[in-house]
Amino acid sequence: MRSRRAEPDLASILDSIASPTRLKMLKSLAQRKLGYSELAKAIGMNRDKDAGKFSYHLKKLLSNGLIEVDSSIGKYTLSRRGTLILKYLEKVEEELGQRSLMIVRRSDQLIEPFDKNKIADALVKEAKLSPRLAREVASITEKKLFDLKIDYLTAPLIRELVNSILLDMGLEKYRHRLTRLGMPLYDVIKLLKKSFQLKDWRIFFEESSGAVTREYLLLSYLPREVAELHLSGKIDIYPISGWIFGLFSKRFNLDAGDISKAAAKILEELLLIKHELRILGSEAQIAKLLEIIGDRIPEKRVISLNFSEKLLNRIGALPEGLQRKLGFLISLRKTDLADTPRIIRDLNKLQTAYVCSFSEDVGFSGFVLDQSHTEIHSIITLNLLGTALESRGEVDVMLSKVSDYVRTVIPILNRGLNLSMKLRGAGSTYSLISVSGLLEASKYLARNKSQVMEEAIEIAAKILSEINNSIPRGSGRILLGGRCPKSAARRFKQIDVYRYGEKQLNNLLSGDADIYSTIPFPKLNRLRDLDHWIDLVRKLAGHFDGGCTLTVKTQRSAKILRELLFRINEIRKVNQR
Repeated sequence: MRSRRAEPDLASILDSIASPTRLKMLKSLAQRKLGYSELAKAIGMNRDKDAGKFSYHLKKLLSNGLIEVDSSIGKYTLSRRGTLILKYLEKVEEELGQRSLMIVRRSDQLIEPFDKNKIADALVKEAKLSPRLAREVASITEKKLFDLKIDYLTAPLIRELVNSILLDMGLEKYRHRLTRLGMPLYDVIKLLKKSFQLKDWRIFFEESSGAVTREYLLLSYLPREVAELHLSGKIDIYPISGWIFGLFSKRFNLDAGDISKAAAKILEELLLIKHELRILGSEAQIAKLLEIIGDRIPEKRVISLNFSEKLLNRIGALPEGLQRKLGFLISLRKTDLADTPRIIRDLNKLQTAYVCSFSEDVGFSGFVLDQSHTEIHSIITLNLLGTALESRGEVDVMLSKVSDYVRTVIPILNRGLNLSMKLRGAGSTYSLISVSGLLEASKYLARNKSQVMEEAIEIAAKILSEINNSIPRGSGRILLGGRCPKSAARRFKQIDVYRYGEKQLNNLLSGDADIYSTIPFPKLNRLRDLDHWIDLVRKLAGHFDGGCTLTVKTQRSAKILRELLFRINEIRKVNQR
């Protein structure tokens, strides 16, 4: 009777994978099946010269059941046990940090750890490969990327490498499906479907051209240092997809001419204005204009108007799509404070956006839009919480880094303004520097002080002073703004999670917020704290020559709301905007 071979014990298996050579053999076979000569070559051995040594290692793996022979093709392959062992080894290596962590910069300007499973998933979804073949291509890609030793990978680089591997494997028809047309073919198809579903051709042209512009800007037009700051989440350039040809916002005055021509001009302008169009004119002109424009405003735009009772009464008759894109400015100089609570309640019922302002020389976003500053080209936001963490809580280091970032981006802001002037002729265009995470950063820097909020406000004021001191004065071309785009604050948080860990960031943020603060002022939580809150806000508001915004909850009685608005007016004495 033939005796059954004993199953290898744990010690034998561990011994078989203790050799770097045998480990390399397992990893080579994890990518694809190999013949005797192919396997020897894959691990850097010569079939004839190293025959004895290679045979010894091969038998060791065979005897422990980690590899086996596929008799149908006469090649070695990983066994089920070998696959399982290699899977656990990879987990151990990752836990111990023995594998260098590769970071991928995605096309949406976020970063994340490299994950070969995402390549496999994309190959199945976009190229229609079988799951087994997709995993094989992904494993080969991972090995080649590790060998390249690149600190930061980009999505286009990975896609090019995958395409090269598909060609090497004779899989041209699959490679064709991964072709880029300025953006991946799969994304182009999705974008076309979205445009047809929403019956808006502008979506396709805006997003596709924006993707090309963004890549050109980051890969060629901007200095490498500035592009690196943006991609690594230390600054944010907005609107990056419209930076070359577009504007962030613009002030538009309706004259006594034909409103139909003005409407056509506005619709044309809105293709290049990426956020807000501030329209000034008589009530009759604006009412006629809204009637002509109807529901033809592109997505993600705000039409900001001065509030009036007549316009309020007309809102219900406007198309729903247009209603969602309106933003009213309630002038606290022209409106009786006694009427303001009622107006706010009416706007809330209509779900129409509004802000209260002490000046008509600002836009709905809170930034200056007056006769001397009629256009905003772009906004560069500084990631202050990330910078504070990078500075390890040292205030002087933090201030030095912030100053360096500002001085680095000033030439780029000026370059954008000069480009805008060439495209549109002489005008009164300016750009903004804004901040995200100011209070979180300041609290972190003041964490060992007994009066944390007061100390944090003092540190915040120092940071803002440092920024202002680094901005060239006199031309009025670059101002400091008191809010930042939400997309910037969200991107900073998503990037910093990989750099500093989610637990540490959540300890510095309110609850499980997925975004850093966009407005650099503390919240008013209780009305009895109003005097203290105004005192804190006053210390910061004067730094923002580009305009600033305060947010307060309005679910209060009319009497309390009137008192609140009256007291907030005191801040205007510090910052006339």
